[in-house]
Amino acid sequence: MDYFEEHADVTLAKPVPKGMLRLFGQVTGHATDPFTGKRQVMVLWPGATKSLPYDPDELTLAD
Repeated sequence: MDYFEEHADVTLAKPVPKGMLRLFGQVTGHATDPFTGKRQVMVLWPGATKSLPYDPDELTLAD
């Protein structure tokens, strides 16, 4: 997916290792990588104090 709307619930696209819980975060905005110019999605995870950038290919919408 190329674009995620703000406040959308997301999770990592790759499978979670056995025995680990899947995290669900919320999109807080978008950013541009200053070195590559690629658009990134800013995600706030539970317990985190600030949003972290991710490539859109690394995320999927949570059901």
